[in-house]
Amino acid sequence: MSLYLHIPFCVRRCLYCDFYVLPLGSGPVPQRIREFRSLKHKAFLKAMSEELKALPRGYRPRTIYVGGGTPTELPPQDLKQLFQIIHNHIDMSLVREFTCEVNPGTLDAEVANILVASGVDRVSLGIQSFDDPTLEALGRIHNAEEAKEAFHLLRDAGVTNLSIDLLFALPNAGKDVIDANLEAIEELRPDHISWYSLEFEPGTAFTDMKEKGFLEEPDQTRTEQEYRRIRRGLRKLEYKQYELFSFTRPGRECVHNINYWRGGPYFGCGPSAHSHQFGIRWSNPPDLTAWTQAWLHGYPPDRRQESLDPEPKARERLMTELRLTEGVSRIDFQRDTGYTPESLIPSDTYEEWIQDGRLHCTEDRLRLSPTAYLISDSLFRDIV
Repeated sequence: MSLYLHIPFCVRRCLYCDFYVLPLGSGPVPQRIREFRSLKHKAFLKAMSEELKALPRGYRPRTIYVGGGTPTELPPQDLKQLFQIIHNHIDMSLVREFTCEVNPGTLDAEVANILVASGVDRVSLGIQSFDDPTLEALGRIHNAEEAKEAFHLLRDAGVTNLSIDLLFALPNAGKDVIDANLEAIEELRPDHISWYSLEFEPGTAFTDMKEKGFLEEPDQTRTEQEYRRIRRGLRKLEYKQYELFSFTRPGRECVHNINYWRGGPYFGCGPSAHSHQFGIRWSNPPDLTAWTQAWLHGYPPDRRQESLDPEPKARERLMTELRLTEGVSRIDFQRDTGYTPESLIPSDTYEEWIQDGRLHCTEDRLRLSPTAYLISDSLFRDIV
């Protein structure tokens, strides 16, 4: 069981971002940060307290993940209050991983110390690149040197489980940027790396620029070359790949995300947050005002809800669990879903995957081959 809290505030929206975030302030970034730090979020924090209070009695999550947006854009006193609210309403006795997302451009020593003092034991640092022109093109509010400074601030504060987020398959960036990122990883030695392929999501500034001809999306060949370079470079640095885009030192896998990939239950609090339990999914509205006002008046906001029948739920789990490099345990999957993995894949498709070497099968497990990692989305379409 996992708990996610969505903090929707941002200094500004990155050009590739399609999450529900609310950029606040105006003018240059330093001015925006100053203005943002002067804001108060009493209504938001009160609503979050009410939603956490409404979770089922006896609820004890194994993981907590505070994301967004950027949680560390809350003023220090509000950030302290947010963590106090979590401790007030959540039984922490079974929590084995407590993560908070951090933007390097919003971190200082005070904030880093608040995180550690509040019990956060894992930080996900949204760096995206150690190349300054790339960061500027992405619309990030920090540069490469500030990213490294943020990393050291967190280490000095006592964060021993530190993950960094990076992107590849970027317009107008190639192997030199990949190599710069690998060099920074060798220097910093993070505990975990999430290195995702950039997606041109509908409604983002990047997609708009691509459609108008100002940006060119990298082709499949270049994307595959970068991905192979990343996997080879991280393997040389002794990182283990355990998911399509996740790499780790021993024992530092993200337990929270593994629960998602294995179809486990989770509750989401905050505007736009999603929840899943007993085959039922629901989501809060992506509307800060509607979400806040509902909880301040003592009732949940209008939520979208979906009930999955056993077979679609099993298919969904098969797709997400195949993201893990260890693949799917036949025994565990059938015990939990009532279906064998093979029964959910059309027989001709299954045979084709086996013959092409895209799927490896043993007596107890199914797993994708590395050659299929980047095309997994197209493969999964055959499962739906």
